[in-house]
Amino acid sequence: MTRLVAVILSLLLIIGLQACSSTPGASAAGEDTTLGSPVQVSASPARGADSGYIPAVVGIPVDPGPTSTYRIGPDDLLKIDVFQVEEFSTQERVNAQGTITMPEIGDVQVGGLTVKEAEQGIAARLRETVLQSPQVSVFVLESAKQRVTVTGHVKSPGIFPLTAETTLMQTIALAGGLDEVGKKQEILLFRKQESGGMNAYVVDLAAIEKGQMTDPRILADDRVVVPKSGIAALGRNVNDVLTGWAVRVPFL
Repeated sequence: MTRLVAVILSLLLIIGLQACSSTPGASAAGEDTTLGSPVQVSASPARGADSGYIPAVVGIPVDPGPTSTYRIGPDDLLKIDVFQVEEFSTQERVNAQGTITMPEIGDVQVGGLTVKEAEQGIAARLRETVLQSPQVSVFVLESAKQRVTVTGHVKSPGIFPLTAETTLMQTIALAGGLDEVGKKQEILLFRKQESGGMNAYVVDLAAIEKGQMTDPRILADDRVVVPKSGIAALGRNVNDVLTGWAVRVPFL
């Protein structure tokens, strides 16, 4: 009887071990988990707050159109053009008090103003002093409040200031362009959504360079990631009914 019990217990142990080894849940994801390395993907990633996967769209994001009115702030770099008066055209960085210093007219308050209001204020000061009918244009060359992060396989990753019309190609150029192993066909653009979540867009930079795809405008707080050539940047996600695709970036 004792021998029979021992045999039964051994069989139960073997069956239990086989059941554990066949338990579903092992991922077919890629291997890399370091910042700036290939993006980890899975054929059927699970959605959820802790999954690390976010929905992805193959293609460029929809242009949001005119955004909320931008107001000039400290450390912004402005380009001021005065029509047909070269000596008054200048580039000035806004100081901590919100002012710039212009030739002949001195300090001008621009902090907190829209670009249009700054143009009107500078023109008014010029009329008071040296010019009869000045035509002033103001451009925000660098915005201290609006930045884009570029990581992955680019030559000079970092955080860069944006202008109102910065595109994806221009952003990658700011980072020195792709390095020798950067994957041009699957550039990842991460953008926060109004709902508070985040979407990923998988963009073919080669198609943009050939004029086959629109060069998308970059928005404040966008994140651009260049994966490594030869590594898939996205996987099919059966749980995502909206796009059918998902990406996982380890450092998000």
